Amino acid sequence: MVQNVTGNSELSGRKEREMARRREAILDAAQEIFESVGYVNASMAEIAAKAEFGVGTIYQFFPGKQELISEVIVRGIDRYVAGIGRIMADKRPWKEQLQAYIRYNLSWVEEHPEFHRLIYEIFYSQIPDVVSRIFERFREIRRQDIRFIREIFTRANEENPQFDPDLMSLTIPGMLHAIGDNWYLGLLGERPTEYMPRILQLILREDYRD
Repeated sequence: MVQNVTGNSELSGRKEREMARRREAILDAAQEIFESVGYVNASMAEIAAKAEFGVGTIYQFFPGKQELISEVIVRGIDRYVAGIGRIMADKRPWKEQLQAYIRYNLSWVEEHPEFHRLIYEIFYSQIPDVVSRIFERFREIRRQDIRFIREIFTRANEENPQFDPDLMSLTIPGMLHAIGDNWYLGLLGERPTEYMPRILQLILREDYRD
């Protein structure tokens, strides 16, 4: 008897793609609900209704709300990190890479205010399993940022030794983080991206026009 290996493989592939599609639909729905009403007020029933699945289907993918919010936030962080990765991989002159890095960070904060708020809610809610996982992801991001900025200013010093790469690798991410926090708190009179020319002027000591 000859087994239809190809047919079984295609069927398995379609099933895997459908499962992946359902999982993404659940995460999309969960993110929308979490961002609109907050983690504490969101229910699995609301998320299921938004995703147009039964509640039982949600639990097939995620054991509970904690696991779901954890995946939503980690997915968002991974998308942010992917953008940084593209900037790191694009071997342009150091000033252009620096400008791209700053622009990307400020734009991301500006375009995802509700996601930023959701992260704050999770940290202040102190859900141990979720917070510890997210904290580790933030540690990874910060290490990546420090390494990348240090590399940029090491290259800058090859042209003109005037920067402290270690100090810059701490100062620049910290400055961008402060802008994001104050934007979230409603304390800025301008959008985050509007600070970019002044940030670059402060760092590079030269006029900058986007």
